[in-house]
Amino acid sequence: MSHTILGPEKPSPFSVISEGYQPRYQFPNIPDYEKYSLGEAYESKMCELVHQYLELGTDDRLCYVGQSLGSLAELLALKFCLLEPVTSVIPGHIHYEESPRHKMHPVRIAHIGAEEYFNDLAKKSYRGTPPFDKVMLNDGVQYLEDSQETYANIMKCVSELGKMLIIVRPGSLNTLPLFHDAKQRIAENDAPYMKIVRELQACGLDVQWEIEILPIIMPKVKWVTMLKEKFPPCLDIMSSYEISSGIRELTEGVLKYEGEMVEFQDRLLFITATHTLAQAELPVVKRFGTITTEPGMGDLRYKMEVTKDIKKYVPTKYYSSNNQGAVRNQILF
Repeated sequence: MSHTILGPEKPSPFSVISEGYQPRYQFPNIPDYEKYSLGEAYESKMCELVHQYLELGTDDRLCYVGQSLGSLAELLALKFCLLEPVTSVIPGHIHYEESPRHKMHPVRIAHIGAEEYFNDLAKKSYRGTPPFDKVMLNDGVQYLEDSQETYANIMKCVSELGKMLIIVRPGSLNTLPLFHDAKQRIAENDAPYMKIVRELQACGLDVQWEIEILPIIMPKVKWVTMLKEKFPPCLDIMSSYEISSGIRELTEGVLKYEGEMVEFQDRLLFITATHTLAQAELPVVKRFGTITTEPGMGDLRYKMEVTKDIKKYVPTKYYSSNNQGAVRNQILF
């Protein structure tokens, strides 16, 4: 007696579902003016936040410190109708050598970029008229070897009522749709963001900070093409081999379905620094504490120096000072 073994061809299936991958991803040709732009919604929100934090005026002399790829200098000059040309300075340069295991090793190039520029400019303008009213440092802190000295030199080049705005994308708070190795590497090489705040305060500056969320909407193929070009600049630490593997991970994973467009958010830290007003005997409120992962969350402590003008209005029990007088009277609340 013989037995018949039924294979997958019996009975005939109604349909066959197969999954495959593209051995070569087709990258579109994107114009240069659009290739490194994160979209109109992103740029509109960025201009709104620059207006809020930097208070950029039409007659302000602006220095923009940031990478040439994706620079916002022209956008700011147009949106804020700046009368003076924007001075653009690259933050610095790091050369990456690729190892046989496709890992990138950074080699910092000295005497190039913002650090050297403001060091020389501070010597010229320290006793003269400062050349700038506003300075914007966009995603360039990682290129500074002695960041605290650079901050001090920058503020020497800023007018008395001027302001510096530092925008950073902390690796621990990153929300961009990057592949796994990129997220891990960026977080490992990221400098603590509170270090920036402490160094600014060590320079005797009044410092404020806040986390903001910016929307990004674009075609998936454009985002993948930008990753291939190692943009945003934080991807410089990834080798071309790692980028190619990461693009395949995304295109065969989270970016494979749900239409042709991708929508996500970019979480940035906005830090502003101004010259202290304590010497002018004006009341100043300072905020200090830790940065939370969400805007508006967490308890914050404030302090305000009790000057001669307002001391008579404040009961003694609400402020304190040490016996030696080394610390000014302060209200803590």
